[in-house]
Amino acid sequence: MGAALTGELAERRQRISAYGLIVVDDSILLARIAAGYPGAGSWTLPGGGLDWGEAPQEAMHRELFEETGLKGEIRTLLGIDSLRLERNRNGKRIGFHGLRIIYEVVAAGDPHVTEVDGSVAESRWFPLSEIPQLTTVDLVATGLRMLAQAGR
Repeated sequence: MGAALTGELAERRQRISAYGLIVVDDSILLARIAAGYPGAGSWTLPGGGLDWGEAPQEAMHRELFEETGLKGEIRTLLGIDSLRLERNRNGKRIGFHGLRIIYEVVAAGDPHVTEVDGSVAESRWFPLSEIPQLTTVDLVATGLRMLAQAGR
């Protein structure tokens, strides 16, 4: 059955990524996606794709530092979200499957992007009450829902 579905796609892409959900004193740490990347201008959780052979926890720590300049400690695994999208590009159907590993992380400090020419333009703390007014990717709501389900 899977072969029939994927056979219709001109291209299949899969990405495994790890993210840190950091909430301190009713504020959340978010990163703004840079121009030229999908979702440009939107706010997301700090994190990103695993490099080949990299453990998810290592990827989350690396991405957290690149995107916020902060070092954190993993408190717990909140969950793994599976996302499947299909898009048309140049008349061809492209399939994307993302596995998004979300950790609850403890960190503090003033964030600043350390990666040059990366996928994040800025990072900063926001009061949780401001989330509804921000342009965020769905990952933010997914992470906050997982946090609530964990009783935090």
